[in-house]
Amino acid sequence: MRRNLTFGLMFLVAILSYVDRQIFTLFQDDIKLELGLNDGQLGLLTGMSFALFYAIAAFPIARYADRGDRRLVVALCVMVWSAATALCGVANSFWQMVLARIGLAAGEAGAGPASISLLTEIFPPERRTIVISSMLAASAIGISAGLWLAGWLSQFFNWREVFLIVGLPGILIGLAVWLFSAEPRRGKGDVVVPPQQIGMAEVMRTMAGNVSLRWVGLLLIMVPVTGFAFIIWGASFFQRVHGMTKAETGFWLGTAMAVGLVIGNLAAGWVADKWGKDNPRFNGWFAGLGLLAAFPLAMLFVYSANPYVALACFVGMKFVMTLHLGPIIALSFAQVPVAMRAMMSATINMLIGLAGTGVGGTLTGFLSEAYAPGFGEMSLRPALATLSCCLIVGGIAAIMAGRTAKPLKEHIVEA
Repeated sequence: MRRNLTFGLMFLVAILSYVDRQIFTLFQDDIKLELGLNDGQLGLLTGMSFALFYAIAAFPIARYADRGDRRLVVALCVMVWSAATALCGVANSFWQMVLARIGLAAGEAGAGPASISLLTEIFPPERRTIVISSMLAASAIGISAGLWLAGWLSQFFNWREVFLIVGLPGILIGLAVWLFSAEPRRGKGDVVVPPQQIGMAEVMRTMAGNVSLRWVGLLLIMVPVTGFAFIIWGASFFQRVHGMTKAETGFWLGTAMAVGLVIGNLAAGWVADKWGKDNPRFNGWFAGLGLLAAFPLAMLFVYSANPYVALACFVGMKFVMTLHLGPIIALSFAQVPVAMRAMMSATINMLIGLAGTGVGGTLTGFLSEAYAPGFGEMSLRPALATLSCCLIVGGIAAIMAGRTAKPLKEHIVEA
């Protein structure tokens, strides 16, 4: 019972983290206008200013999570990022918004690795990939819910009020995590820690010395560039290219993301648990074929003249793209010892964050600015098309990661 309650709370935390991120994307054109920004500055706000500090904060927090009380880590992180979300609503300049986004990044950086470390310890091996994929699906729900909620609220409140409305309740969720989550390391008043602590340098040495993990690293650099470019700039794309209102964009794009991402994550978890549990190589091939199939759908999405055809292509693209992440994380965990799991998760999050939110989000803005003289308001089309090519490299990397992967037996603590 306590295990399921813990999973439910971590699931809710994963949803909330992406709700708080995604509301920014729906209002970013309003923020751009009110704060007097260009697409390059907007890309820095949605991208590198968030991703860089996300990566900086992730490792020290994950290092503690590998030894300490993970429910405390998650609870404090939720409270910090919720407060930072609310502060976005009172920012009056580019630099004030940057500082609020840094606070959001620092808070969100620690929750994911600590949550995954905790859940993969309290659930048995045969349920691990479905648990990981369920958490990824929760993030997908959060992306969609953020768009739905922001789109609905946009009909009644301005963007500043929406940030306050969405941000402040998260503090209560953080408190619930602290009060009700399980932590197997906590005994009679003391935290029982693993005998060995893994440092970041050792994680990096392990990745550098493992052929499969090197391919995983390439995948985690290339694929998020495309994936997050579409997620971060998708709302602006539909508003600028297809003339949708914020309410329409929030509903339709949110629904498209929910269908593609949630079903994709759950399907990936089911397939990987059924055929890849004892065969990490299968996970690599499965991930790679999905990524290669996503490329033509991405191009159809970008250049479709009909917004509803574009939405259908978006669903298909996100579904086959999403098939890669759960199996690739499971493959990666099979290459490292148990005590390194949270740090490995932090490394994966760092690569995804820096490449996706950082490079993908930022580069889309600068490419849009570069293409603007020739394409005007349509400049997001060639910008997104350019970055879609990363899917091909990522698909090949996933297949190679599978070909070179080695299984590793692990002991999982029952709770």
